[in-house]
Amino acid sequence: PAPRKVRLATVHLNLSGGKTPRDNLEKLAPLIAEAGKKDADLVCLPECITAKSNGVPYHEAAESVPGPSTEFFGKLAKAHDLYIVAGLFEREGALVYNVAVLIGPDGEVAGKYRKCTLPREEIVAGVQPGDRYPVFDTRFGKLGMMVCYDVFYPEVARQLANRGAEVIAMPIWGGNPALASARCIENHVFLVTSTYTDHEKNWMKSAIFDREGRMISQADEWGTVVMAEVDLNDRTYWNGLGDFRARIQRERPLWGSDED
Repeated sequence: PAPRKVRLATVHLNLSGGKTPRDNLEKLAPLIAEAGKKDADLVCLPECITAKSNGVPYHEAAESVPGPSTEFFGKLAKAHDLYIVAGLFEREGALVYNVAVLIGPDGEVAGKYRKCTLPREEIVAGVQPGDRYPVFDTRFGKLGMMVCYDVFYPEVARQLANRGAEVIAMPIWGGNPALASARCIENHVFLVTSTYTDHEKNWMKSAIFDREGRMISQADEWGTVVMAEVDLNDRTYWNGLGDFRARIQRERPLWGSDED
């Protein structure tokens, strides 16, 4: 097939010093602008943006989606003609969710994913788990989203891949990069991560992973944007297996029925 290239970008910024959710949003604006100057198609932002290091509890940082934060990022997405994936807290009635929100180049909310796999710390804080694995059509291909702790378990990435995701964007506070690589290898998807972990530590990186789990671009400095151009139509061949991604759906294990 003809090439189908996409420029995937991520920001690496340890949000600090802000006192309000809006303060944190504004710290990210210059990096989104830089991604736009690099002609990025998609830029991934980190997790829990509106509550990071500003003393605002999760339930107070939570807002509707669409809401003030998506409006802020929507103006930037439209101005720079790119997709933004942002980690926020969503409020729906009395419930609070940890979400990744996809904002399109038209400035509108194109979709959201509610984090399904919650660590006990978030459960204690009153966060509600999601129960859906949506995949969204974008101008470059099919996009799925995960959030942080989701990467520790194979189910979320597999659900997204089963639904056709070619790229997964993952806002993440911190995590094991070997598991990020595993999710790519298992499903032959590209993964974009944005983390608060210090790049000098042997832990999660703000990076772009290829289908074989290799970090093809990673941040090694705070306050930076890194990017990689990938071809979604380029086949990844494995010795003896050929195009493994094309075989997954036909040859993967089938689990029992919902009643089992």
